[in-house]
Amino acid sequence: MSWRRKKDDDFKRWKEMFPWLPFDLFEESGMFNEDFMEQMMREIERMMQHIDTSDPEAIRKKLGPMVWGWNMQVGPDGKPVFKEFGNVKPSVKGAPVASKDREPLVDVFIEDKVVRVIAELPGVDKHDINVKTTESKIIIEAVSGDRNYSTERDLSVRIKPKTANAKYKNGILELTVDRKEPVEAESGFEVKIE
Repeated sequence: MSWRRKKDDDFKRWKEMFPWLPFDLFEESGMFNEDFMEQMMREIERMMQHIDTSDPEAIRKKLGPMVWGWNMQVGPDGKPVFKEFGNVKPSVKGAPVASKDREPLVDVFIEDKVVRVIAELPGVDKHDINVKTTESKIIIEAVSGDRNYSTERDLSVRIKPKTANAKYKNGILELTVDRKEPVEAESGFEVKIE
């Protein structure tokens, strides 16, 4: 029995409060079970109680838009990889904390000879962007008026920081850095079958 049928009244109320949530997708995909959905809905209700609805514009002016979500990609092993993004992070007490800095959506591609990083930084100029690299890390920061972005990515391979090259166009930053030890094509060893 699904969490929806067990909690029909709650479901109707949640559906009215959050018409933008794709409840059917959650249930049909099987990715989110009853306990997860129950916990998520309770957390949303609890958060809604703490929001000052008398002046919602004050929150937006103070923190800017509040964005949080998951990005799902298929990893090299064929398994799904979930990454969080946005400026709302869980805190030690469990209540989410919104930050003025947003975490941009970032994709890291480990290729044979280079590491390619694509970051979405809409609303900033290229002179507002600061990129730092070490042998194992990439740090991207941007500050422009009410748009602040910040992210730090640990890399699974070593890179040559001084070879970094960055281009910025239409809100997309593309960073390319040479790998310290490029993957060499192996001819392999032929195994004889008995």
